[in-house]
Order: sequence, then structure tokens, then C-alpha cells
Amino acid sequence: MKVLDGIQFFDAEQQYLKLYEYEIEHESHKKLTAASLVTYLLLRSVCDSAGQIYEADFNLKELSAKMDLPYSSMHNGYHRLFEIGLLTIKRIAGHTYITLPIVAAHLPDKEDNEISSYFRIPRILFKGGFLKQFIKSRDVRGLLGLLDLLNGLFREWGRKRSTTLKRKKETLMKKIKHSKYAFKNWLQRVLSNAASPIVVKSETDELFELTLAEAAFVEREKDVKFEQFNAATRNTLLSFVKSSRLSYRKADLRDFQWACQQELTEPLYAGISAFAAEQADYAEKVAMGIIAGSGVEQKIEEFDGYLRGAKLLIPSILDATVNEVAAKASSIQNIGAYFRKTLRIQTSIALREDKPLRIAITSWYRNQNMPVPSQFQ
Repeated sequence: MKVLDGIQFFDAEQQYLKLYEYEIEHESHKKLTAASLVTYLLLRSVCDSAGQIYEADFNLKELSAKMDLPYSSMHNGYHRLFEIGLLTIKRIAGHTYITLPIVAAHLPDKEDNEISSYFRIPRILFKGGFLKQFIKSRDVRGLLGLLDLLNGLFREWGRKRSTTLKRKKETLMKKIKHSKYAFKNWLQRVLSNAASPIVVKSETDELFELTLAEAAFVEREKDVKFEQFNAATRNTLLSFVKSSRLSYRKADLRDFQWACQQELTEPLYAGISAFAAEQADYAEKVAMGIIAGSGVEQKIEEFDGYLRGAKLLIPSILDATVNEVAAKASSIQNIGAYFRKTLRIQTSIALREDKPLRIAITSWYRNQNMPVPSQFQ
């Protein structure tokens, strides 16, 4: 399946940036510059789902070099973001995080669990020094105009699986609020550049028909339900790690997340899928008259209970695992390996009282001719 390889970016972020640039008067040291906007996009590409970056792992100079961006400009842009309020420092359980407040403000919570509207910025935006041109030309509004096009193209892709977007040249120039000369230069940077995420499919005197570059996509086998399930588990793990006293590196967190996916999320998801398949098969057989319908509601209720139970197990398993690792961290040589070992133990403990789920998971492994992991035996 072809999917857009991009970074989630909330519509509210884009709207705030546009209002900040176009509608509000600022002191000179709080004006949005091209360097500060590029820095914001760069930090957005490396922050976690809560809009935070672990300060101990952050090196702006190395990141700038990796993305072929001028460090002096990025350094100035970084400090300006604090002046503007687009970056803050947050301390959680003794750890320091660089926080993007707009992202943090739009996270789902217990009171409002809906996901805010967003689009995706293609990752190729950060390759080939493409963003460096906006810094050199000091083109804040041109970069905001680019984000607007990317938003529109993403919407078309989401609705129709088509990346074609039509824009009138005159309307586009007025929306960006460029002079004719500046707009001509912007067109060169955005639409006549091999490194751009946007290409011109066709053009008339008055109209552009635009599309996303092929390099913005990747081929990937995608199970949407699993990705949502796995993402929720990763976010739960992240919150426990942050609230603990555990000293960790970015590489350690990646090890934790990978272990969590292999040892917990994938097997649990297999069990949940087995329940769902059994439930659907049972209901279909009842509907077709193959089996009697007596007790069908009770059967479905049992399945739903198993599903809820499986999802409720995850926070308790992760909480116990992180607490155990944090308590022993000072004497551990390989924290990633210890986390994996502890996760298996805590999963086994949690599943002792959930025999139906354990049976479903072991059955799935056996049906796949795979050895059953020890924590599910």
C-alpha cells in the first residue's frame, strides 16, 4: 500500500502561525522569522507524540548538520521560538523536556478524547537542503504558503486517494501576500525545484494543477487498527517513563518501545484479533442459521469483555515494568535488555488471571507454527 511518509501537523498549529504572522503586531525580537519557522518545523519532526523533546538527547548543531541547515540561523531561530512562546521548558520527575505548547494543548485527554484535525508534512521536506532556501530569502510567508498547499494536497489524498490540487495563480499570490517579484521567486523555490515535495502536474496562464512528489510516498503494509493500538501503547509507555525517576537516553526509549511492540502489543493484538474473528464468525453462522442463535448476545458480551480486559491490562503491565526498571537502574548494565526481561515477567503475572486471553494468544501462535512466548504460556 502506498502511504504518505509524513509528520503529523495540527491544523491549529498552522492557523496559529498564520495569525501570528499576518494578523498580530509584534516587537522586533518577537517577530516570526524564516529561521525560527524552519526551526519549529525541524523540532516538530523530532518531538514525541506529546510535543516534547528530551533535552539530554537534544543537539541542535548535529540535527542542523544532518538536515543540511545553517546552524547559526537555527540557533537564532531556536531562541526566538522561546521569545514567541512556541517553545517552553517543562520538568517532569527530574527530567527536562523542550515542549511545543500547541502540540501539547491538542493531545486527547479524559475530558476530550477526540483527535484534533491534522495534516501530514512529507519527510522529504527536510532533505536536500530544501528549507535552507527560505532562510536565505527570509521568506516566512512563502513557507506558510507551502504549508497551506501541503494541507490541501493531504486533504485530497485522504478523501480521494488523489493528490491533484488546482490553484489560481492570482489567488495564490494574494493569499501568500507577496509582491509579483517575490511570488516569482517563490514559484522557483517551490514549484521548479527537484527537492520540493510539490510538483506541477499541468499549468495554464491562470492555473496550476499541483501534486505531491512521488518521493513523498512509501510502500508499506498497513494495518490501521494495529497502528492505532500500538500508538496508544507507545503513548502510555512514554507517559510512565516520563513520570518516573528513570534516567534514560533517546536510544533507551527506542529499545523500550521496540521491546513493548514485540513482547506485548503484537501478541495482545493477535489475541484480540482472534477474539474479533471468532465473534464475527459466530454471529455470521447464527445469521445464516448454521448454528442456533441461543446465547448469541451472551457470547458477544463475553468477547467484548475479553477485548476490554486486554486493553486494560496494558497500563498496569507498563506501570509495573517501568517502576521495576527505575528501581534497579543504577545497577543495570543493559537497561534495554532488563526492560524486555521485566516486561515479560510483568505480562506473565498480569495474564495469570486472564485464562481466555492467554489461550487465544497461544492458539494464534500455534496456528502460525510459531513458538509461544514464555510470558503467554
